[in-house]
Amino acid sequence: MKYQIAIIFLFVGLIFSCSEEETEPESGIELGATLTAEMGSDLSSQVYVDLSEGEMTTVAVNTWELAFENAGDAIRINGAKKVAVSFPAETDFAAVTTDEGLVYYYDTEDGKLTTTALAGWTLNQPYIIDLGIDENGNVLGKKKFMITASSSSGISIQYAELDGSDAVSTDIDPEDGNFTYFSLINDEVVTIEPLSWDFVLTAASVRTGAPCFTMGNAAVPGINCDIYRLAASVVTNNHSGVLVAKDDPFIDLEQNDDPESEKNKQTIESSNFDNLLISDFNTIGGAEAADAIGRSWLQILQPHSNGIYKIYDFITYIVQDQDKNYYKVRFLAYRGGDNAENGFPTFEYELLTE
Repeated sequence: MKYQIAIIFLFVGLIFSCSEEETEPESGIELGATLTAEMGSDLSSQVYVDLSEGEMTTVAVNTWELAFENAGDAIRINGAKKVAVSFPAETDFAAVTTDEGLVYYYDTEDGKLTTTALAGWTLNQPYIIDLGIDENGNVLGKKKFMITASSSSGISIQYAELDGSDAVSTDIDPEDGNFTYFSLINDEVVTIEPLSWDFVLTAASVRTGAPCFTMGNAAVPGINCDIYRLAASVVTNNHSGVLVAKDDPFIDLEQNDDPESEKNKQTIESSNFDNLLISDFNTIGGAEAADAIGRSWLQILQPHSNGIYKIYDFITYIVQDQDKNYYKVRFLAYRGGDNAENGFPTFEYELLTE
């Protein structure tokens, strides 16, 4: 009887031990594992991946609107929640009271800091920011803001509702990492990036349909042109020297949304994943672009309403991480969860030693 009780307590202890591990999915990942980044069907989470440590860090998308580069003067806006900015003609902050007739701009999905919506920003120039959407898709409204001071020691900004109410002036001290993230909604700096990461799976605001400037007077932004949707993308940490070489056996075939196109009929059987070496990284050449992986690993097929994605599992990405280690990465799926929902990218990776 004593032995039976001991076994029962041991079994219960094992159950609780497993439960505790499952509540901390960011730690204890085996190197070279097959991992699923739980972005969620509404892409409401960003997942940072550190290959050498085998760690994933998940953060909520709906926590910031502006990000200030710590080692430069670039400003990013949160395209993962459809944040956009417009440019009033007025130079007096108090004179900005409406966004009527203004066009809103999004950060480009290529991740280039030279082409962000706020590239070329100037001090004491009012801007209007669309705060995007919350985790339920509800619009969060708009504010006006301007940067009143900028130096290596921090940023000072002023913002308010368009009617001038709820005015705030605040100083933003740099945080550790590539960027300092700020929430205009909560008036606070928020920690987003882990100190070490190689790439992040995130949503990007992607324009569908025609650009409004091509439609002249018939253009109705957000209605018949310049319509933006959220799409999953991978942004590499080029701030920390991460490079990516892409091995695509069918690089000459067009990537499109036709289910019958030649590229969309290719399978994992054509992948070079098992045979790739460090020398292949050198032969192909590593790209430092933030979108070196981007959205090149998946394609939503026609009709888009069916939600069917083609995963290009025959493509292998050789990643040189911050510590000059080499890993090969291959995406296997985009649907997961209990109901096989979109927003659960699954990939495998292996360390290359030769």
